[in-house]
Amino acid sequence: MQAMKEWGQVSRERFERELLPAYEPVVLRGLVADWPLVAQGRSGLAPCLHYLAGFDQGQPVDALLARPEPARAFGFKPGLDGFNFARDRRPLAQLFEQLWRYSHFAEPPSLAAQSALVSEALPGLELANVLPLLGADVAPRIWIGNRATVPAHFDDSHNIACVAAGRRRFTLLPPACAPQLYLAAPDHAPTPAPMSVVPDLHRADAARFPRLQHALAQALVAELGPGDALYIPPLWFHQVEALDPHLNVLMNYWWRPEAAPGRADDLHLAALRLAMLALRHLPDGEREGWRALFAHYVFGARGEALAHIPADQRHLFGELDAAADAALRADIAARLKP
Repeated sequence: MQAMKEWGQVSRERFERELLPAYEPVVLRGLVADWPLVAQGRSGLAPCLHYLAGFDQGQPVDALLARPEPARAFGFKPGLDGFNFARDRRPLAQLFEQLWRYSHFAEPPSLAAQSALVSEALPGLELANVLPLLGADVAPRIWIGNRATVPAHFDDSHNIACVAAGRRRFTLLPPACAPQLYLAAPDHAPTPAPMSVVPDLHRADAARFPRLQHALAQALVAELGPGDALYIPPLWFHQVEALDPHLNVLMNYWWRPEAAPGRADDLHLAALRLAMLALRHLPDGEREGWRALFAHYVFGARGEALAHIPADQRHLFGELDAAADAALRADIAARLKP
């Protein structure tokens, strides 16, 4: 494992010009150190929860509760026939009260509100704590809980994760590590993101997960405190450990550019699942043929590889306007109907 690259002060212009095209994770030390939420997070459990409660309008949020097992991971049951936590929706005031009670336990259960949209759960908090690198159209989400681990998974969006209270350890691995991470099926995971069945990469049974050592040799690790942030590129696997025994708060920002005028860039995981469904029954030789065609049509046909086609005749190879994009989506949807 290696330490992650770190940047200090960074402007939005440099972030967009240098960091995003590099497609690698970067720690942004002190990026949100001036947030009022960070100041309250540094003050401790009671001041931070009191500050958050001032924005609470009673909107229920998704909450997870798990036994205090060694890994404290929100993941799979041992037989992979379900998940090892209970999920419900509860008001934040109830969750805050439970976190306060759990702070008096030596080994409390793991409790967390996960990925709550700030503008709905705590309206106004996003206006008092603004991320300077993104526009106001990128809506933050908040994660509030005690000590717990989210096993290695990937998202198909850009992500900036900002620690406001407690400490978090991030372990990141490039997408090429997928065969070594013992991933569950993409349609069977605790969250919409595909996830590893390994509860904790750092405590894994080497005899049960021997390929994992090859992945960990490529892993990047960083520990973040209040005011620090981390940029995670799309598709990079990340395990996230909330380390403080009593309170950890994180605000994160997911975003993608538009795929076509007026349409969100939202087809990636659907395309992955559709390809798995469409090609799974084919013999190996034909599957290898499709691998070659995917390599060309999806990943290779650009630049000089398209020089033989006039720019205005490239159709799906070229730029699409909103009408062409909608027509292609409609054609694909029609072909999927029984």
